[in-house]
Amino acid sequence: MRYSPKHFLPSIRSTVAVAACLVGVVSLMQAVPAARAETVRYSDHDALGGMRTDFVREVWLPEIAKQSNDAITVRDYFGGTLLGPKEVLKGLGDGIVKLAYIYPGHHPDQLIAHSIFPLLPRGPARFENMVWFYRQLYERVPAFREELARANWEPLMLTAGLPGAFAATYPAKSMKDLQGKKWRASGNWPLRYLGNVGATPVSIPWDDLYISLQTGTVEGVYTNYDGIHMAKLDEVASNILLSKALWFATPMVHGANKPWFDALPAEQQDAIRAASQEAERRFAEVYDQTFEKIRADQIAAGYSVVELTDEDVALWENAEKLPELQQTWVTEAEAAGLKNAAEVMEQVRAIHAEAMQRP
Repeated sequence: MRYSPKHFLPSIRSTVAVAACLVGVVSLMQAVPAARAETVRYSDHDALGGMRTDFVREVWLPEIAKQSNDAITVRDYFGGTLLGPKEVLKGLGDGIVKLAYIYPGHHPDQLIAHSIFPLLPRGPARFENMVWFYRQLYERVPAFREELARANWEPLMLTAGLPGAFAATYPAKSMKDLQGKKWRASGNWPLRYLGNVGATPVSIPWDDLYISLQTGTVEGVYTNYDGIHMAKLDEVASNILLSKALWFATPMVHGANKPWFDALPAEQQDAIRAASQEAERRFAEVYDQTFEKIRADQIAAGYSVVELTDEDVALWENAEKLPELQQTWVTEAEAAGLKNAAEVMEQVRAIHAEAMQRP
């Protein structure tokens, strides 16, 4: 049988059509690149082995990978191997890393609004209510988000240290036993609280604290309960006074480089936010379990662990002098550049009162 070209026309046309489709698909793929998985760096100036750092590595960072379907994975650097506590605000803002942890107390000149927290010596006993308070501040008081945004920070996950606790090198059973003794605390306001209860306030670098307690340079330290135990300060200051009412108020902020975060696809932003919310929910249980474990370990070691009475807590809060200290903060914050510091104080006090009423 002889074939003329017309016999091949349908198949030729089909082949051309298929080829045209393939060319179109290739062109479309070139025009709209597929989303790529990204590995980013996380910086933390604290060492592993603590309540917060272990939680970040074991829960928050894996949850980001999970919620993003591995579109974003994280390589972590703990112990200040990338950025130290004084470097991280600018380092993350400059994009040296994409995720990081910051303790606002290390940056009082840049994060002026965040310096307000020590002016709230009594706080919620439950972490769920602490994080509710922090979230309300970021939503309702613009100063908090604005000063982080100026530093190119996007706040993501908020945690807290365990409540403030007192560790003494001598027998101490109540707040009155601080009178006339040399006590160390971090920051201007806790040092003033120590003075208000009759102690002699002393400022000593954290790294020198263990030997200072050991040698009698200071006789006690006030700081977060987990910090006392992790640094083994209770080995040399084994008389512990504590109460969940004396929260360690300043939030621990875990955030992202804002330009990087804002450039992410919406679904990846949502995934990171969802991971952060889930991590905050799970941190509440870790918070309570860690508190109970430290107390049990100290009792098993033979340390004296005393629960502060309501009278003790009232002495530390010092409700009569507290408004005066809060007004001093307003004056100093205004001078430092927070022009609406009085308004911020009123807003924070109102939201704090709401948090204290929560069950």
